[in-house]
Amino acid sequence: MSDRLAIIAGTGELPQKIAAANADALFVTIKGVEVSVPDGFEHVDASYEKLGALFKAMRGAGVARVVFAGKVDRPKLNPLRMDRMTLGLFPRVKAVLGKGDDALLRLVAEVFEEQGFTVVGATEVTAALAIEASHAGRATSAQDRVDADRGWQLLDVLAGEDIAQGVVIAGGQCLGIESIQGTNALLAFAGQTPEHLKQGGRGVFVKRPKPGQDGRMDIPTIGPDTVRAVAAAGLGGIVLEEGVIVLDRAEVEALLAEYDLFLDVRKGQP
Repeated sequence: MSDRLAIIAGTGELPQKIAAANADALFVTIKGVEVSVPDGFEHVDASYEKLGALFKAMRGAGVARVVFAGKVDRPKLNPLRMDRMTLGLFPRVKAVLGKGDDALLRLVAEVFEEQGFTVVGATEVTAALAIEASHAGRATSAQDRVDADRGWQLLDVLAGEDIAQGVVIAGGQCLGIESIQGTNALLAFAGQTPEHLKQGGRGVFVKRPKPGQDGRMDIPTIGPDTVRAVAAAGLGGIVLEEGVIVLDRAEVEALLAEYDLFLDVRKGQP
């Protein structure tokens, strides 16, 4: 029986990293999402509004497992362009579009599994991507640790609202909460904070999965560009939960040293 993987690709480096570790995968792009197809990969160009055609193509290619990777913005859906299958699913999709990302992604996973595909997480098919509890870069100060704890606790509070995976804290003050605009928007906004509002702290970017979120569909991911954005925002370091994806780890650690930042990876909930 086939165990072939399909990579549903969004933007960023993650789809390419997964493809590099799964040479026989079917690489699926979505119309309107700018993604480069790796050389030598069988490719399907799909549409949000033609899910029936996508499922048929995946079955024809012998796909049994599906991984979602990379950033994809919420689509603008036009019922007039939908095939019969997508039109039948539209009321369920419409019901969660106004909710948080986890609610929408759980529905997507549910739909794919109803069609007989097994949805797997990025770290299940490329285990080396997930980072373990560790520390890299400069030593943390007492204020860094206080700010990290504060950010960790704030994300716990926000979990029930399915809002954020990241916050920025400095001097005990919240400088920003990650919203639908994403990490880069959060860091750019936090970087505009006047120094006197930081209460003497450099500031810490804390990023972790929402407690209870579906890790198959959305694993927080950072890479070299995140480190550069943290440095540009004038912050002092990054705190992650164990299991978060770190791309290009050697370059990340080199940039931590270059910008005098720290990366602290903590264990999550037992």
